[in-house]
Amino acid sequence: MDEAQTATCTFVRDPRGFVHAVMKTGCEMALDDAKENVSAIYEIGGRQRNRVLVDMRGVRSQTREARQYFAGPEAERATLAVALLVGSPLSRVLANFFLRLMPQRWPTALFNDEDAAITWLLEQRA
Repeated sequence: MDEAQTATCTFVRDPRGFVHAVMKTGCEMALDDAKENVSAIYEIGGRQRNRVLVDMRGVRSQTREARQYFAGPEAERATLAVALLVGSPLSRVLANFFLRLMPQRWPTALFNDEDAAITWLLEQRA
């Protein structure tokens, strides 16, 4: 499987070695969405830990429970490193909030530039 879609996100396995997750424009992510998205990353990424490029530019909101799930042990089995791509002031606020308040179990960084995000992501090792 090279592509997957959930209610809030589209996923593509990039041949360079990461999963590209694009949050749908205007999406409001709750806990069930977070669970569905982590499962999709795990499946599309070959049922192993993956580097993940998350394009958050379209996100409208994310519940506290969803953020906790993304930072928790359940997500760890699918996640090796995360590059968060932001653009709007809202997506930047959400990403910064996530990074500051949630303990990270893997390398995570915030980017405005997709090429820089991919370069950083590919440098992350298992």
